[in-house]
Amino acid sequence: MEIDTMAKRGQMEVKTEMADKQNKYFVSERYVEATRTAIAYARCEALQRNAEAITAADLLAGLGHEEDSRAQRAGSLKANAWYLRWLSGSPQLPSPTAGGNCEDKANRLELDLDAKRALAFAVLEADRDREYWIDTDHLLRGLLRFPNKAHFAVLKTELNLHEVRVASRRDREEFPPHETPSLKVVEYLVRKHFALWIPPVLSLACYLYILIQSMGSGIPHLAR
Repeated sequence: MEIDTMAKRGQMEVKTEMADKQNKYFVSERYVEATRTAIAYARCEALQRNAEAITAADLLAGLGHEEDSRAQRAGSLKANAWYLRWLSGSPQLPSPTAGGNCEDKANRLELDLDAKRALAFAVLEADRDREYWIDTDHLLRGLLRFPNKAHFAVLKTELNLHEVRVASRRDREEFPPHETPSLKVVEYLVRKHFALWIPPVLSLACYLYILIQSMGSGIPHLAR
């Protein structure tokens, strides 16, 4: 009995892990090259610190390496790089190279909880803009969605979430993004809302069925 329970539990864990990996891969497909580069720099930042995980401060530092990105134009991250590092508690290290041995070793690093939350909020910010592609400004806005070291550092430069959203909108008017693949957007929205609405709809249907059955079984007794 215990063996069967453990086997079922193991199967559930495997299914959950596979679903998480599929969702992770699906989201990563939406990253533009600049976002991938920023995350690669963040991994190298963590590696240079001999850290066990990538933090929100590493993501902010990674966003500050590229000069011509939406996050840079929205938040002047390059110009404030030293100040942001000091505020977020990141050491002043030599600029890493997002590639080669650094990237190979850094790929073994995991994201800490704040970094995962920032990436999740970046997805929501892209959805808010009705954009399929997740750009660097979405990642910056993701960092500003909840309290963390990067959030604190950016606020000290007198830049908040609302201002970055406004700057993002203006930047997209001046530098239009690549054409959004409509089929992928539809597929993403269907999957997202299907997972969101199907469980409560099924619960409601079961409740109504039970209610109707109980009312139907009570009618003959009343007739007698």
